[in-house]
Amino acid sequence: MNIDIRNFLFTKLMKLYNSPVGAARIPYVPGSALIRRIAASNYARKEYLLHRAAPFKEFLVHIGYKGDHEAMLTAFLQTHFHHGWRTAALSHLSNHGLNKMIRFDGKEIFDEHYSSGKGIVLVNSHYGWPSVALWLFTRMDYTNYYSIIGEKGSESLKVAGIRKDCLPQFLSVSRESNTEAFRLLFQAREKLESGGIVHILGDGQHGRAHVSLPFGGKIRGFRASFAELGLITEAALIPVFVLPGEGHGAIIQFHKPLDKGTDEMEHQQRIANIIEQYARLLESKWLSAPHLVNGGFVEVHIRQVGV
Repeated sequence: MNIDIRNFLFTKLMKLYNSPVGAARIPYVPGSALIRRIAASNYARKEYLLHRAAPFKEFLVHIGYKGDHEAMLTAFLQTHFHHGWRTAALSHLSNHGLNKMIRFDGKEIFDEHYSSGKGIVLVNSHYGWPSVALWLFTRMDYTNYYSIIGEKGSESLKVAGIRKDCLPQFLSVSRESNTEAFRLLFQAREKLESGGIVHILGDGQHGRAHVSLPFGGKIRGFRASFAELGLITEAALIPVFVLPGEGHGAIIQFHKPLDKGTDEMEHQQRIANIIEQYARLLESKWLSAPHLVNGGFVEVHIRQVGV
């Protein structure tokens, strides 16, 4: 086949993947298999995805990763290449198809605290496929599920490609200011106090106050929003991770709630302790399986000040 024609067809196919139509129309399993095959090719590593491959190889050096760098690079590209399509396309599967693709780890932790009626703050992160958590709980008929998201994020494929009846109720952040942060906290508190579930990214960049900690050999800040929500309500702070599973499926992994301390402790110390717990958990994930770190966070981490 003529190289120009091949490149034209390849570009058209990639545009289809990166569209709401592609999320709904491309069959999930063969579509996912094709993505993995392309991402593992020399063409992807050395040309098409070089802008992602080069920073990731530098990232592995920064965090002191001792394993096989080339194998980890392949796993990184396979995880994140068009992952927006994969996380949205999963929402279009039938109930039977979805049950075959989704596995839960530690769901008894979630069930126990949800049944208490005190609310749950699901603390997610930019690790693995977090966008699956945007729609999965709504799909599971949790009608009191809310997700905090930036307005720009609500326009991306990770939202636009999701099956419409699976979309959560969004609590959106339009700008970073103290007024906006307080408004959002009060909105979320209301949902939690009625026994709802609020999904938030614990390593996100929304909000102004933060705690700076050593993390993966660098110094980085963590926003305090999720910790504040835990202290102004009785809700449990449950870390959740969505990880690529065997084949083309996903694992929803729940961890035990973060310890919120006691009323005898100073407020800021409790905030710092909560964030420290979460940072150490997330750091352990990063260092054990760095291929699951979001590509944007890989580049940010490289630029941060070392410890």
